Order: sequence, then structure tokens, then C-alpha cells
Amino acid sequence: MIPDTFPTVPAITVVVVTLGGKDYVVRCLRALSQQVDIPSLEIIVPCDSRLGGLWALRKEFPEAHVLYVERHRTYAELRALGVQKARGAIVALTEDHCIPDPDWCSRILEAHAGPHAAVGGAVEKGQPDTLLNWAVYLCDFSRYMNPVPEGPASYLTDCNVSYKQAALSSVAQVWIDEFHETSVNWALQARGESLWLSPRIIVHQQRSLRFGSAVWERYAFGRLFASTRVTATTLLRRALYAGSSFLLPPLLLGRVAGNVFRKRRCVAEFFRTLPALMFMTTIWAWGEFVGYLTGRPGKYLMPARRRQGRDVMAVGRRRQ
Repeated sequence: MIPDTFPTVPAITVVVVTLGGKDYVVRCLRALSQQVDIPSLEIIVPCDSRLGGLWALRKEFPEAHVLYVERHRTYAELRALGVQKARGAIVALTEDHCIPDPDWCSRILEAHAGPHAAVGGAVEKGQPDTLLNWAVYLCDFSRYMNPVPEGPASYLTDCNVSYKQAALSSVAQVWIDEFHETSVNWALQARGESLWLSPRIIVHQQRSLRFGSAVWERYAFGRLFASTRVTATTLLRRALYAGSSFLLPPLLLGRVAGNVFRKRRCVAEFFRTLPALMFMTTIWAWGEFVGYLTGRPGKYLMPARRRQGRDVMAVGRRRQ
């Protein structure tokens, strides 16, 4: 658990969300323990009953605080719990399959000397890797592959993003239960806050996925994105989004191609992974379609309060 007080307020808190497992967490924490030119660092690793054995890491990484919660929690819920516990004036977010550069934290602090509420960075590909993992990377992160322009941005990735604590507090109602970067960033922009993207703030992404897991994630996260997007919207708008989701596969593939050719990087990997990219974008589109149609994520990515509500309703129906 995390102590209630610290001798000093850390300059930066890093929240590491666990997707890959213990080995990935160790790799990420080692990179964070080697950060240079920062006055103080706090690391929070929120995790639930799916991931055990992290307590032993406290000896190797004393600056890391493992925040265990009971029962299954979604990644968005874990991220929210970590941000709630953050003490630093700057709160940085990443995931365990990402390896930050040694100057990652110092460059974040440097960027936050400006007025921006949120600062994001680049996501480079850890190499070597399989074609499947390359396809997943290009789908998710080709937008953030360097070179990215230094300047204002409309989108930032929660694998490499940081916020001023005060800015997060101003939109706490948006993320207090579930932290979705799109919702948080939209809320900040609605308040007139600026988002900034820097090519010098770099993490390296590498995660080994099997085909079945990759397909499931495409569907699940596509459905999650859609259900978040249509929160509190009308049935007509949901229907329009659902209908247009059939146009997504070529659109998403075109975006990846545009990123690759515009940046003149990973062109060979793009062509080698093209069949997988076509399949993965189709699965994502199907997930979006279901998310728009139902207005909710799949059970695995559904927050605990909504799962419990559905369980109570199911019990009530069985009793009738």
C-alpha cells in the first residue's frame, strides 16, 4: 500500500498501468529507476488480483509503490486509482510495455515549465519484433512515431502523457472513476487548456502478443472507444455512428499508411504486415460497431460499479 504522507512532495509522479505482466513491470521500473536530472520521483503501480507477486519488487525499486485493489479492475479504473494517489505537481502516465528514455522525466518537467495542461511524447518501436506485434504497433502508435511535430496537439496517448496536477483537478469529475485519455483531453480542451506534443519525450513500446489476444484487444478496445464516445448521446447519433463504422477499415488503414509514408519510416514493415493490418482494422471497426449499438464496453472492460449493477439485475431476474 502507499503511505499517507511523504517527507517531501515529489517533483513528478509516474503511474504505470499493468497490461503485460510482472516481467514487463520490472523492465519498465528499471528504466524509471535510471532517470536522470530530476529532483524527486514517485512511482505508483496500480494492479488488481490478476497480477500477484509485485510486493517483492519494493526491495529493488524503493521509489515504486504497488497499489493493490481487490477484485478485477479495468485498465481505466486502475489508471484512475493511480492518479488519485499521485502526489507530484506533475503526473505522468505510461504502461508497463513501454520503456522510457533516461531523460524522459526531466524532459517532461522541462515541457511543463510552459502553460500546457497536458504534454505528450513519441512512441517508438522496440526491436526486433514479430510481424503481428509490428501490426499492433502501427495500428496504435504510428501517429506518435517520430518525427512528430513539436507543438499543439488534438490527441495524446496514455502510454506517454503527463498532466499538471492542477489541470487534472479541474476536470476530476471526468476521470475520478475511470481515466480515459480521450475524455480527459477533450474536457481539458473544452476548458480552453492546451495539449502539447514533443518529439523529445520518448518511450519505446514492445509487447509480445499472441494472435488470439491481439484480436480480442482490437475488438475490446474498439468497443470501449465507441461506448465512451457515445456516453450521454442520443439514440439517433449512436445509430449514425454505428452505420458509419463500416467505413472504418479503409479509413484506419489509410491513416496508418499516411503516417508511415509521410514520416518515411517503417515502410517495409507496413507492407510486410499489410494482411494483418487489414484484419486488425476490420476487427477494431466491428468492436466500434458493437460499442455504438450497445452503448457499453464488453464485460472485461466494464467498470466494477457497472458490472455489479448488471449482476444485481441478473439476480433479480432469476428470482422473478
